[in-house]
Amino acid sequence: MTSPSSASTDETKRAPATHSWALVGIFWIMALSTLTVAQGLIVPIVTAMMLALIFSPVRRALGSVGIPSGVSAALILLALLGFIGTLGYFVSGAASDRLADAPHMIEDAGDKLKELTGTVQPVMDATEQIEHIAAKEPAKDTVTIREPGFMAGFTDKMPIVTGQIIICLTLAFFLIASGDLFYEKLVQVMPTLKDKRRALAIARAIENQLSVYLLTITLINMGLGVAIGLAMWALGMPDPLLFGLAGFLLNYIPYIGAMAGVGISFIVALVTFDSASAALLPAFIYWGLTSFEGQFVTPVMVGRRLRLNAVVVFVSFALWAWLWSFMGMLLSTPMLLTMKVVSDNVPGMASFGKFLADRDDLSRSDRRILKFIFRRDVPLAKRKVTKEAETAAKDKPASSDSKPEAEPQTA
Repeated sequence: MTSPSSASTDETKRAPATHSWALVGIFWIMALSTLTVAQGLIVPIVTAMMLALIFSPVRRALGSVGIPSGVSAALILLALLGFIGTLGYFVSGAASDRLADAPHMIEDAGDKLKELTGTVQPVMDATEQIEHIAAKEPAKDTVTIREPGFMAGFTDKMPIVTGQIIICLTLAFFLIASGDLFYEKLVQVMPTLKDKRRALAIARAIENQLSVYLLTITLINMGLGVAIGLAMWALGMPDPLLFGLAGFLLNYIPYIGAMAGVGISFIVALVTFDSASAALLPAFIYWGLTSFEGQFVTPVMVGRRLRLNAVVVFVSFALWAWLWSFMGMLLSTPMLLTMKVVSDNVPGMASFGKFLADRDDLSRSDRRILKFIFRRDVPLAKRKVTKEAETAAKDKPASSDSKPEAEPQTA
């Protein structure tokens, strides 16, 4: 029998743990709510930080030849704006036309798919029967409310988007122009020389890995966009420049971006060409280029150390897409990679980085543990056979070792 005093002590021990879990749950609910409500402020800040990391090697290269950080930041942003402006000038007309014709294009693609699958006749028969039944009823006046189109909604949001772009570019300029200000402040804050060296090493490793990775991925995506644009132009697809831009942007979204690009190319080809085989060819070419980039180019140029778990990438994509829509899709993988690099370099977070990483080689002890656990799923007969084989393998070295000991005794 337990005394009332011991029961009360057990309840007091459980209370702090319950309170801590409740506080953690409340914190995450409030954090997600803040990220959703403050989307217009947080998205430009995160994007500016990613741009500063991408162009950090460029700023250091310009600084090594004597160009100040402020001038380097101005040159980088002017080049970026010039590139975006030139691309937008050539793409804007075709993009607006395609967005305006998107509903008709999807409808035409659906009609062609119905013709290919042979389901158009039952649909037409059902439509005639519905019209025949509706003709017997007295006519009624109906009021149809038209929803605003995509272009109208985009025009309404244009001032907000322009303000966010201005905030993002201004903050990116100050972050790039600040140079090594963060490292200087970090040295001033740390108390001892050992802590200063350790903090500087961690911060520099994080910046180097992130900046090199993001810059490399950006260059790979640009090359992939050029290859996709040239392939679509060679196949006779309309607006190959749009396909190249879509391939560049969608490749920042792992797995789902490639599938979306294949689907878009198939729909456009289905409307453009007459035969189904001709419509499948652009989608197959798009899939082949993205597969070659994902399986050969990126592993060779980036390496396996920064490869992420596919399940975690998809969950992160779904979460940030739900919170921040399209910008969340683009920023989900860079932010997840940032968490991975920080976890690998900060003491105490290595286990969290292991969960984010791709499949790695197990140690010998871990393989033994997994083999022991999964043996419970093996049938009993197979388990006896494997156990006998293991014991026989263990007995062979023992018998061979005992022979040299017996020979001197007989002599």
